[in-house]
Amino acid sequence: MLSSRGSCDEPDIRERSRIRRRRRQHHHVTFAVCILLSACMVQTSPFSIHPPPYSSSTSPRNTKWKSRLRSSTSSEPKRANTILTEAATIKGAIASASTTDEKISQLKKQQAHNNSKRKKKKQQHPKSSPSSSRFHNNKNNQRRRHSKHGGGAVRQHLSVAQKKKRRVRYLYSKARSLEKRGAWREASEILESILELEPKDAHSYLALARLESRRERGNRNNRASTMGRKIHTGGEETADSSSDDGIAAGSTKRRYEDARQIFEIGTSLCPSSVHLWHAWAMHEQSLGNIPEARRLLDRALELDPWNGYVCHAYGLLEMQQSQSQQQKQQKQKQYGGAYNDENVKKALQLWQRGLTYQPSAALVCSLGALYVSSKHPNSARELYSTYIPKLKSERERIEVYLAASSLEETVYRDIERASQLLKEALASGDDGSGSGGSVHDSRAYVALARLGTSGGLVDDLVVKKRLKEICIKQWRGAQKKRPNQQKAGGGRNSKPGAAASFPVKDGRLFNAWAKLESKGNNLKEARKILYRGMKMYPSDHTLKQAAGNIEERLGNVSAARDLYSASLHIEPSAPALIAYAMLELRRPEQDHAGHVQGQPNITMVRKLFDEALLIDPKHGPAYNAYGNLERREGDVDRARQLYEDGINANCTDAPSVYHGLAKLHLSLGEVEEARDVLRRGLSLFVTGDENKNDDNTYATQRQQHRPRNENVAFLAHTLAMIELNINGDPHRAKAALERGLYHNRNSPQLLLAMALCESRSGNEGGARDFFERSLKADQGHAQAWQAFGVMEMRAGNFRTARTLFECGLKNS
Repeated sequence: MLSSRGSCDEPDIRERSRIRRRRRQHHHVTFAVCILLSACMVQTSPFSIHPPPYSSSTSPRNTKWKSRLRSSTSSEPKRANTILTEAATIKGAIASASTTDEKISQLKKQQAHNNSKRKKKKQQHPKSSPSSSRFHNNKNNQRRRHSKHGGGAVRQHLSVAQKKKRRVRYLYSKARSLEKRGAWREASEILESILELEPKDAHSYLALARLESRRERGNRNNRASTMGRKIHTGGEETADSSSDDGIAAGSTKRRYEDARQIFEIGTSLCPSSVHLWHAWAMHEQSLGNIPEARRLLDRALELDPWNGYVCHAYGLLEMQQSQSQQQKQQKQKQYGGAYNDENVKKALQLWQRGLTYQPSAALVCSLGALYVSSKHPNSARELYSTYIPKLKSERERIEVYLAASSLEETVYRDIERASQLLKEALASGDDGSGSGGSVHDSRAYVALARLGTSGGLVDDLVVKKRLKEICIKQWRGAQKKRPNQQKAGGGRNSKPGAAASFPVKDGRLFNAWAKLESKGNNLKEARKILYRGMKMYPSDHTLKQAAGNIEERLGNVSAARDLYSASLHIEPSAPALIAYAMLELRRPEQDHAGHVQGQPNITMVRKLFDEALLIDPKHGPAYNAYGNLERREGDVDRARQLYEDGINANCTDAPSVYHGLAKLHLSLGEVEEARDVLRRGLSLFVTGDENKNDDNTYATQRQQHRPRNENVAFLAHTLAMIELNINGDPHRAKAALERGLYHNRNSPQLLLAMALCESRSGNEGGARDFFERSLKADQGHAQAWQAFGVMEMRAGNFRTARTLFECGLKNS
């Protein structure tokens, strides 16, 4: 039978209908031939047959038969040839009807032959563009929708439940798109309407509860900021802070009081939704309610004991509690091995359980990092090699490849093996044709370019050369492909990244190259690189944000503001919001008359910071910049609360938050508290070589297992300056600087501080070496030229000192 969308046996149905029409015509002609033969027999036979004698009142049936017979006999000479012709035609139709099954079988064979042709054609052309395949799919859908028999679209009869389901899906996709664009209030209203339509939709409860959790976090920040300003202004509430809660909550009446109520209703109506229990536990963890978070995670594991997402989140919770206990114990005595902690043991068991049935890159990388920090790198190497083939997603395989490469480079010092792993990561994304036409992950290319920097084998100049080579080949390949795409008419739907010699998804390579150029103060070259990247990848918002930063440093404030706005228009992100807020602080926007305002709009800057924390609650630079703003405004309590919130949130860039809190203590004259904060921050990245009882072999082994983070250099530099200038202890300052140089080997600030320590200790030869290394890393470092010249002048080398001062004036 013909379905609502049509089927592949439509030729068979048309053939059967044609045969039925022929058969009906055959019956009519056969009846006419029989009447003709009977009439001829009446006129020519000697035995004429008379009808039976009836009375004058004959029946209508006999009268009708007689009239029909007379009409047929009277027109016999004229219709004889026509009837015989139709009879021959019907005879042929009957003969063809007898072979209907054979024709149907022939049609099926022809259809199978056509299908085989299509398959061969697809195999010959496997790289059809998404736009062409989408075009053919739309054409096929149109053919299915329009039936030749009905003369229009085939109507799909949907039930009430199906219509409701379709409506819910449409509204949910609309709410998610609004959430991505930053329209959270409209998204919440749509999600509430979905729950009124379908009260048991678990996905809508989950999305609405997460939005409500973000709103509550923003309201807490606004309330704390408002209370701090009240205290600072003597109890008077400013006009700009009175409407913060209304903006965050919205002018409409809300159906739910808080996120916890949404989670309670959702789990009561959808008790089998593991994602709801997991999200509720994360919400309680963000509030600091750790026992409730553990109870909710246990409930989620009761529903699905092998769920990878729940096991990973539960393990991270236990590791965070272990770090907090470790920091408390460091104040009394040195903390021992990681496996002595019950929290770490539980995290290890949870991650191993999650890998049983639902392996993921997050679980593999977290468990591998735990093995490395616990002095078991061989277990981490075996773990990576085991689970790389088991991961289905290319993105997750790339993440594990990057972790394995970092392990080989930092722990085993095997650069060749690390390079081989990165090349395997790039080859894993290829389609096997050898042409390199598939799109790769740019992170592998960046890691391959930076290979060797952690061990000090490669400096920034080599990395810049590698990135420049890749980006230039990519740019030239795109320039060659662009005219061909315009001739073929595919310029509108073609992807720029797919046309390059190094096909990647985004402009990460151009961004990394421009960052190295800006680090060397080559701002114009960095701007040129970024604009090339934006031309190739117009939808990459990170390139626009980086270009805005370069324009701001060059003094083009209006261009920087436009680029930040364009980046936020493509995708709202925390780094772009922070950059926009810092621009408004440094360069206030002009008014309608074109005059620059005297004071920055602090209210707008605070709202930008709040929105950045709503988008990414674990973004460390947002807490640091927000706390620095409140510290400059005089709200010390609010600044301290922001720094502590960033530390408790376990943010991605923890050193920046610890550094901001230490600067707050230094501004208040609390030197010991600042030193304690800096040591706590360093303890997250130093795994125990502070213990003086350890021998050199054990200390070296533990030093190799430390994670690397370039931002640790800020913590080490500030702590070294406290020990050198305030306490007058160059030996402790050198110990702190050595930890920082492990994470950032070519930091000019750390090298300059190490030179000052050597000079203070009386080692002028060592001081000269560190001065030279610092100037090699950054020739425009004016303080390094000055300090080097002062040391030579005190040593009596006046000509050398004069030369150094002149070089400093020339290069700075």
